[in-house]
Amino acid sequence: MKKTLMVFACTALLAASLSACGSKPAENTDTGTASSAAASSSSSEQQQENTLTGSLDEKKNGMFVVTDAEGAAYEFTYDPSDTPKGLDDAAEGDSVTVTYTGTVSEVDSFDGTIVSVEKTEAAQN
Repeated sequence: MKKTLMVFACTALLAASLSACGSKPAENTDTGTASSAAASSSSSEQQQENTLTGSLDEKKNGMFVVTDAEGAAYEFTYDPSDTPKGLDDAAEGDSVTVTYTGTVSEVDSFDGTIVSVEKTEAAQN
């Protein structure tokens, strides 16, 4: 009897936790210009070109990893049928500068476009 009661309690707890995760997010009903201005600035951030210089640590079909001077690794993904300009000229271990749009993070996946990958000279110490 205790086992049946425990199984029922666990099942109810699991069902409650799953239904809480499945709730829909609140809808944005604001039609003001502030939200459209925020969307425009977000869109312009996506189009702004940024650069990252570091060591090309891993190179595979559809992705590569660049580690910067502080040791932070950034993964860039791309469509394998459209290899970024200059990537074929760089080999693992080379110092490269990646020009891209969008945002890159150590944690989150890359959400932009790679403009080019340029092999650079390693800094002399």
